[in-house]
Amino acid sequence: MSHRNKQVPFTSSPAGHQAMTRRGFLTLAGTASALALLGCEKDSEPSGDTGTTDAASGDLSGAKLTFVGDDAFAPYRFVEVADDGSQKVVGLDVAVADEMASRLGFTYDFEPQDFSATLASLQGSDTSFTMAMSSNPEREQTYDFTRGYYQPLVGVLTLGDKIESADALADLSIACTTGTVQNKFVLSVAPNADIHTYDGGDQCLQEVLAGRIQAYVCDGAEGIAMQAANPDTTIGFLPRTQTSDYVGVYRIMAKKGAPFVSAFDACVGEMLDDGTLDALIAQWVGEDFVWGGSTADAGTSTVSAS
Repeated sequence: MSHRNKQVPFTSSPAGHQAMTRRGFLTLAGTASALALLGCEKDSEPSGDTGTTDAASGDLSGAKLTFVGDDAFAPYRFVEVADDGSQKVVGLDVAVADEMASRLGFTYDFEPQDFSATLASLQGSDTSFTMAMSSNPEREQTYDFTRGYYQPLVGVLTLGDKIESADALADLSIACTTGTVQNKFVLSVAPNADIHTYDGGDQCLQEVLAGRIQAYVCDGAEGIAMQAANPDTTIGFLPRTQTSDYVGVYRIMAKKGAPFVSAFDACVGEMLDDGTLDALIAQWVGEDFVWGGSTADAGTSTVSAS
């Protein structure tokens, strides 16, 4: 039974731990640093205090927030299982959230949810956030976003030839995760393709592996992790010039008017400037994905000035 709607405890992992991604389909390339792991334990320590008053006042010191999102989205968020059976959610987004918690003084719980449930959860909470989200005019009507912390690529996972152009999608059967920007991208550039949507990327992967679907259009780094764990597959990347109108930088997202977003945005800016984000991206995703000092595409937050 899936534990997506249950709290996943952040517990200590002994030496010799093994990473598990996509519910056992994926493995993480590389080992998490002690800083990221220890930060997850310290900054995400459960607390009975909701922190609502602190967050509402704009002072995040002592505030308690909730990070909601898919916990099977490597390398951003995934469940790592230790030798003793304990579980821990790790990944780029967790490492970024831990660093922000350390700098701003808040704590958070991680609550695993499917993508569609995540959006609904945010709408009903002033103290919840999610990550790895692209902004667009439709979403900006309901949610606030920080500036970007990561630049994604669109990947195409197949069992056949490498696909590196949007034009090549036109006649394929395609899988996407429902409601994602990749889903909307495919609907726009390949409206006549045989498009199928699923609740999670693990389902899309299985459809490709079973030969029922020809291509999974996905986040590029997610595709790299999938391909590494499934050597029979091939991963291609679409040029950003073909995808930028649909898939923007990844941002932190919260309910419109959530009081902590401005503080989060300023913290992301500091981490861009001091190189912290590049270090975390290199660790969890790879050197090819770092900003490299060119952060103009990070943009600005969508929070209106008061």
